[in-house]
Amino acid sequence: MRGWKAKLPFVTDGVVVRAAKEPESRHWLPGQAEWLVAWKYQPVAQVVEVKAIQFAVGKSGKISVVASLAPVMLDDKKVQRVNIGSVRRWQEWDIAPGDQILVSLAGQGIPRIDDVVWRGAERTKPTPPENRFNSLTCYFASDVCQEQFISRLVWLGSKQVFGLDGIGEAGWRALHQTHRFEHIFSWFLLTPEQLQNTPGIAKSKSAQLWHQFNLARKQPFTRWVMAMGIPLTRAALNASDERSWSQLLLSTEQFWQQLPGTGSGRARQVIEWKENAQIKKLGSWLAAQQITGFEP
Repeated sequence: MRGWKAKLPFVTDGVVVRAAKEPESRHWLPGQAEWLVAWKYQPVAQVVEVKAIQFAVGKSGKISVVASLAPVMLDDKKVQRVNIGSVRRWQEWDIAPGDQILVSLAGQGIPRIDDVVWRGAERTKPTPPENRFNSLTCYFASDVCQEQFISRLVWLGSKQVFGLDGIGEAGWRALHQTHRFEHIFSWFLLTPEQLQNTPGIAKSKSAQLWHQFNLARKQPFTRWVMAMGIPLTRAALNASDERSWSQLLLSTEQFWQQLPGTGSGRARQVIEWKENAQIKKLGSWLAAQQITGFEP
């Protein structure tokens, strides 16, 4: 009885009741499962005011729209932002600061917009950034590249690439604002003193961060190429057996097309990527730093 009455140690989104006896699986037919019934909880929703509309540019150059909200509690989760999606999706929703929207929690507790409840009489919607970004832009910092440049830093610090613990988007912004990075690998040259004197970076963590930056030098060649945004999966890149920059630059479209999961379209993207001027400049810089695989 204790198991029936005790609180569950995990979050549930519904209840499934099954009969004690079920037919063998070979007798199962779609829409004829009389031996079980499922009931999904109605999502908890709240009406909340939109405080601001913000635009984010991902590492691939795609622009997404985020609504900043007046803080609201949904279940035990404090919600202050909700992702709207693409610029087109935002325009279809027609959401502006001051509007009231209905927000609930989708799967895994992710906030979502269910409806626009009320639109203000005086509405001012921000202008989205020009659609000038793509997968080959913003490896080098500039005013117009701010958001995509930061997204690239967040990506290379993630577990998929270098796995730099203790630094996220806020940390990268603090480093870039203080030290004015030239390109996505400029952090590699920061000294312990520079990290320690960076506003927004705790002094207790600066030494650990420098240690991780220093260890990045020993990362394998494929990790550096992934950080540079090569349009391949890690499995395909590992299968390529490419272990030097000079070898990679000489590889043909036919070679890339033979890799698992890489068709003609993806192979052409790799060729376009390795022939990009910013990519070549980064490769030369890494060679000057004597990074494994990039040495002349």
